[in-house]
Amino acid sequence: MKQRLLITGGAGYIGSVLTAYFIDNGHEVVVLDDLTTGGAIDGGALFINGSILDKPKLLNALSKVDVVIHCAAKSLVEESVSKPEEYSQVNTSGTHLLLEAMIESGVDKIIFSSTAAVYGDSTVQPISENADINPINPYGQSKFAAEQVISEFASKGIAAITFRYFNIAGSYKNSKGELLTENHEDETHLIPKILKNTLENGLDSKVEIYGNDFLTKDGSCVRDYLYVQDLAHAHLLAIDKLEKGISKVFNLGSGVGYSVFEVLSEIEKVMGVKLNKALSPARAGDPAVLLAAIDKAKNELGWKPKASLTEIITSSWQGMKQIG
Repeated sequence: MKQRLLITGGAGYIGSVLTAYFIDNGHEVVVLDDLTTGGAIDGGALFINGSILDKPKLLNALSKVDVVIHCAAKSLVEESVSKPEEYSQVNTSGTHLLLEAMIESGVDKIIFSSTAAVYGDSTVQPISENADINPINPYGQSKFAAEQVISEFASKGIAAITFRYFNIAGSYKNSKGELLTENHEDETHLIPKILKNTLENGLDSKVEIYGNDFLTKDGSCVRDYLYVQDLAHAHLLAIDKLEKGISKVFNLGSGVGYSVFEVLSEIEKVMGVKLNKALSPARAGDPAVLLAAIDKAKNELGWKPKASLTEIITSSWQGMKQIG
């Protein structure tokens, strides 16, 4: 059934992919974004330039909306350490304000973009949804505080699903043939960072590897990578699983771990080049393994990630070349 969705942060990487994906699947989309970090907006969406901290803009954006997909957030871990108040204001207070506006507008369904950062340095791998919550930076703390706000509003009748994202990567080609991909000025994610650096600075540019003596199969960190289109499909399925007065939490990852060396090897195959690798000391706080347990999403949503690491990197490379 066709629904009208509000996607906050719909000009960002994940928000723009979700916008295009829902439009391609027959839904009507309103995007609310203040464009502070640039971004792309599908031409089929109704765009409202505004912040989630602006209640009048929120109320305008929520007109006749059936479901809110809340992606708007500050999301840089290092920045959160230097600007904790800003992260609390946008990620936590902004979520509270959004929920208040939803109640006022008669909108009672929300899907929230959270993060695996809420788990902190988990000693248990893979990490399930009932693992200990121990965020070690203001970003993770602000996101978990937002999750708690959502749980509180569930008691007021809000139907909520929270997705805790692991490492999301890749590009999405919409029905018009346009590629939507990561395009951050200061890229921090491993796959797009390497691709962008190589594209802009050539093969002589160094690819930093932080640590090679972790207790893993080859000594480098192991991470879980999920294709952004698989993530979008989980959101599509979630719309039919929202239950009034209930707040649910799901991990979104691939459930498969790849080491940094394995990722670099796959990037070399996709690009047909040899990367200039440089070994650096491990970074403080980097866990050896970060892997999602995804049985809950599989069983309750009927969802299953499909893309391989090769497909993720290939689509990222296609998107990066399009950006130039």
